Amino acid sequence: MLDLSALRERLRDYLSRTIPGNLELYNVYCLLQYRVDCLSLLLTKPSRLYHIVLRHQGGDINSADLAFSIAFLSPLSIILGNPGLVRELLDLVKSGRDDEFLEVVVKNLKHGETRGGGA
Repeated sequence: MLDLSALRERLRDYLSRTIPGNLELYNVYCLLQYRVDCLSLLLTKPSRLYHIVLRHQGGDINSADLAFSIAFLSPLSIILGNPGLVRELLDLVKSGRDDEFLEVVVKNLKHGETRGGGA
């Protein structure tokens, strides 16, 4: 059974292959501010990670939405086997509904296992 720690590792491997250096960049910000790596933050308090991306994008919401979606939500959705989740997850993150975000991830994680989906 794939759990959140296994999902985190798959996401780390996927991002390291597809967007080299991105994790390292965001890990610096996350470790300095929250003393936790960015993927742990994504899977516990994703709205905090979004705010880091927003600051990194100079407060430009459109750029932050795009960067966050490309860097984190699209890969997460692909691994979960449901690429259509990006908009829903982004809306939850931006509105600070971290618990609901995690519920959607866990629900899709379980469905992905039965579908055999993921990267």
